[in-house]
Amino acid sequence: GQTDSDDPYEQAVAVVLRDKKASTSYIQRRLQIGYNRAASIMERMEHEGIVGPANHAGKREILVESQNQHDE
Repeated sequence: GQTDSDDPYEQAVAVVLRDKKASTSYIQRRLQIGYNRAASIMERMEHEGIVGPANHAGKREILVESQNQHDE
């Protein structure tokens, strides 16, 4: 079963879906991780279709409603 794991990626997804804020700097602050780590997490979210590409301001559109509906 999926639990609230210690995986920073899982935590980041949960934060994005809960707070409706998908930016690298926001993930950095919430998870207290480095910029490179946060950026790679955001890229993975984009790759998996959770968020859209970053716009000029670094903000991303959130493409899924909640984790429950995220299945292939």
